[in-house]
Amino acid sequence: MTHVETPELATVPGQRAVTPEAAAEAYFAAWNAHDGAAVAALVTGTYVDPTLPGPIAGDDLVAYVDGLCAAFPDLAFVPEPPLVDGSTVVGRWRMTGTNDGAPLPGAPAPTGGRIDLAGLDVVTTRDGQVVDVVGYFDQKAFVEQLGLQAIIAPADTWPVSFGVATRLDIGHLTPPGAISFTWIETNPDEVGELQQRTQEILTALASDPAFIGFRGASIGDRHATLTFWTSPEAAAAALARNRPHDEAMSRMWQDGLGHRGFTSIWQPYKVNQQFGSCTDCSAYVPIPAGAATVACECGGEVAVASYV
Repeated sequence: MTHVETPELATVPGQRAVTPEAAAEAYFAAWNAHDGAAVAALVTGTYVDPTLPGPIAGDDLVAYVDGLCAAFPDLAFVPEPPLVDGSTVVGRWRMTGTNDGAPLPGAPAPTGGRIDLAGLDVVTTRDGQVVDVVGYFDQKAFVEQLGLQAIIAPADTWPVSFGVATRLDIGHLTPPGAISFTWIETNPDEVGELQQRTQEILTALASDPAFIGFRGASIGDRHATLTFWTSPEAAAAALARNRPHDEAMSRMWQDGLGHRGFTSIWQPYKVNQQFGSCTDCSAYVPIPAGAATVACECGGEVAVASYV
C-alpha cells in the first residue's frame, strides 16, 4: 500500500483496480486526497463507522467525508501493511489530524485538539471494486484527544429521557431569591450556535452581583436552563443590560433560531436551610441562611456550600 505524506500529494487512480488490495489502496488514496466524491464513487455498497447511526452511501458519504476533512484540514490516514483474505482486505491505519478547521457536529467551535489513533477498515471487494467498508476505532479516545468528554448515559425509557448537564458555580454562597427557567428546542445544526451564545451570556453574567450560578441540561432537541439570582428584580435588570442575551433573543425572534421555546422568572415559595454532614461525627447540621459556617454539637464545624 502506498504511503501518502500529505493530502496535496495524494492522487486517486483513474483506472479500475484489479485486485482487492489495489481496490483498498485506491479507497484510502481518495480519503487522503480529501475527495468525498471519489470515496463515494469507489464504494459501490455502503460505509459505516462508530460515529454513524447506520451505513451510508452516495451523497451522504460524500458529505461525511467532506465534513470530516473540513474539520481536520490536515487529516491523513497513515497505512500499515494490510491483511488480505480472498476478496476482503483489513486495512490498518493511524488517523492523524488537527481540529482547526470547521467545528465538529454539536461543537460551538473547533477544539484545536490533535488526534493520533489507530484503527482499521474492513474492505469487502468484488471483481476488483470496493463494495462495503466497515471502520473501527476507539471513539472514546477520539473525543478525549480533542479535549472533549465521552459521556455514557442509559438508554431512554419512556417517560424518562437522558442527556447531558452543565454547571457554572462561581462560589456565590447567597441562597437564591429568584430562578429564571428557560428552554428552547433547536435543530441539530443549531446546537453549536446555541452553545456558543450561552457561553457568551454566562461569561458576561459572571461578574454581575445579581448572578449566583447556572445549571443547564440538553436532552434530545430541548435545551433547558436554570439561572439563580439574588432577586427577581435583579434578574430582570441583569438580563436587560446583558448584550449577548439581547443578541440571542434578537436572533431567535427575528432570524428564527430554534423552533419552540419558553422563558420565565420564578420566586421561591419556601427556602429551607441548607444542611451538611459533620466530618467529625457524620451528623447532619442545619446551616442558617447567611452563615458561612456552623458548629456541630460534637465541636466540629460545617461550612456552607454553593446553592447551585
